[in-house]
Amino acid sequence: MDLLSRFGSTISNKSKDVARKAKELAEISNLNSQISTQEEIIDKLCLEIGKVVYDKRETFPDDELTEKYTAVTNAYAEVARLNSAIITAKGAKQCPGCGIEVALENTFCPSCGTAVPTPEAAPYVENIVIPPDSVIYYPGEDSDTP
Repeated sequence: MDLLSRFGSTISNKSKDVARKAKELAEISNLNSQISTQEEIIDKLCLEIGKVVYDKRETFPDDELTEKYTAVTNAYAEVARLNSAIITAKGAKQCPGCGIEVALENTFCPSCGTAVPTPEAAPYVENIVIPPDSVIYYPGEDSDTP
């Protein structure tokens, strides 16, 4: 009977250890979740602070941030250029006042009322003659020439 008693005691102790470990792991998981939530709040607030600082860069210049200000300004300009290219690719034009997409047949922006000029068409070139000794390079093709 002594053997069964010790065996039962060992099982009981092991099950208590497993329950303690499970509780510990649940508590750690809960705390890690809370940490992640706080880090998301911090990231969001830092992003908002950064945008405010960027918007006030003229008022409070900072030599340490000048390069980053320029990079952000360039990125905003590139986004505007790409958005304009999308509008052009759709066969529309962009309002110079508010930047929205305007149908080619519209003379005025339906949103802000600004006059929207019709974009000039690219000039048509007829009868292009390529001399027989010309080399034409097509990017992406394998060739010995650069």
